[in-house]
Amino acid sequence: MSEETAMGEATVNNGPIVERILITNDDGINAPGLAILEAIARKLANEVWIVAPEHDRSGAGQSISIHDPLRVYETGTRRYAVSGTPADCVLYSLAKWFEETPPDLVLSGVNCGANISDSVQYSGTVGAVLSALHMNIPAIALSQAFLSREGIQWDPVRQFGELVIRKLWQSSEIRAWNVNFPACDADDIKLARWCRQSTGSIQRSRLLAGKDARSLPYWWLGFDRDSRHIVEPDADVSVLREKAIAIQPLRHQDPLPGGSTEFDLAASAVD
Repeated sequence: MSEETAMGEATVNNGPIVERILITNDDGINAPGLAILEAIARKLANEVWIVAPEHDRSGAGQSISIHDPLRVYETGTRRYAVSGTPADCVLYSLAKWFEETPPDLVLSGVNCGANISDSVQYSGTVGAVLSALHMNIPAIALSQAFLSREGIQWDPVRQFGELVIRKLWQSSEIRAWNVNFPACDADDIKLARWCRQSTGSIQRSRLLAGKDARSLPYWWLGFDRDSRHIVEPDADVSVLREKAIAIQPLRHQDPLPGGSTEFDLAASAVD
């Protein structure tokens, strides 16, 4: 394949790498991150299916709906909103449309906010990827870190998302990866690095109490978080802190394709 400049300073091979990609998320069918991932996926596959929750299902993990039926709404060509969780979206798609010809790759995201450290186990974005992996389909979760929800910079994943997926794709391997893009200017990013999931960022659970219109009590569940003590160089928190793209293996400990621990994104421009 010829190489052309496709995204800013990142150069990637043109043309699809697979026939079919299924994409989902946990932020919902109308989330901006899903639109970004759809644009990336259309450069990577001849056929793209979008099957995502109709509403925000952040924190759903790998849960599935067993107490309520699934309702599915067609919102466009190969585009569907599902009343369930991200894992439901993957499993419904496989049973409904792909029983004989499953997608070559499942992509989940782009999540609004990092999925690192103790948050990984609760992530619906990652849960969708693990559901695909359990069905023997390669899958990648993508998340964009931010410093302020009011000023999210999507440029890192816009510029490097396609390149990272191309580098992680291995047609002969079934692997799952959790990719987090740092909260910084895209021009500051020079490396994508293998990392491990850190622990200890959630300090304790907390409750925010309130009362409804009938004066009945309710509670919002949340966490107190602090990751300043996580300083190991190969920890996901540390990699993002150093303005590198953090690539965590899911359910395996393989190095990055090619046996390396990092991708030099600058070198990829002339690779």
